[in-house]
Amino acid sequence: MTISTQQKLTFDQFLDNYPESGFYELVNGEIIEVRSTRNHDDVANYLLFAFNDEIRRLKLNYVVNNTAVFRTITASGIEQGRKPDVSVINRDIWRSNRSDYAALAEPIQLAVEVT
Repeated sequence: MTISTQQKLTFDQFLDNYPESGFYELVNGEIIEVRSTRNHDDVANYLLFAFNDEIRRLKLNYVVNNTAVFRTITASGIEQGRKPDVSVINRDIWRSNRSDYAALAEPIQLAVEVT
């Protein structure tokens, strides 16, 4: 499903217009619904729990998340909004602004997309 707009959305407009339910990304200025198979979700959940178990076991300063949205920039300078299946994020960065709706910047986190 694509939510069409006359004008290409900026990343901030994407965050402001993010639908309440479902899984969406900003691609070329348009909000695109992303769907996955149950097998895809099973692998993503396995990774999420495995990373979380290891982080707890090793007492590392990371948070494992499957809801974070990342602001990315294409080689041609276009802002995108991506929501990886699993993200491992520095706990201090994740908790730096607990009430913030804004996304995280791409280069400082590890994001895993299951294919």
